[in-house]
Amino acid sequence: MSEWSTDNATETTAASLLLGSIIAEVGGGATTAQRRAFFRAVGARIAGAHPVGDAQDIAALAASINRLWREHDCGEVRFELAEDGLLITHTGFARRLAPILGGATEQTLRPLLEGAYDAWLHTLGSGADLTTRTLWWSDTEARLKHGR
Repeated sequence: MSEWSTDNATETTAASLLLGSIIAEVGGGATTAQRRAFFRAVGARIAGAHPVGDAQDIAALAASINRLWREHDCGEVRFELAEDGLLITHTGFARRLAPILGGATEQTLRPLLEGAYDAWLHTLGSGADLTTRTLWWSDTEARLKHGR
């Protein structure tokens, strides 16, 4: 997977222009279901390009994923075991992206995070009948659950 360097303001501005235009095009031409499926697939692609290795517990899983999120200034994650699944709290994801995504922030990042966490957990052996969904969303935090 190729990555864009954004070491200077010009590259960051160009990436912002491109990302904002892609988001607007998807939002303007796709149905809600198509948009969700597209951004879930983007999240799964991110997870596939950044494997978590053989994380043996949720602390190791969080450390592995947080290296990626912190490297790209996309916040951080905490995992918590629940009786009926795994609770996922992702904070700080919109700091850099909200100004670019504008009103499409939730409609873009919500399925993207669902797709990424779902893919990571399935690569670690999560059952095919389990899925990741958003329980709660705010401008600073997303609460997701992987389970039934």
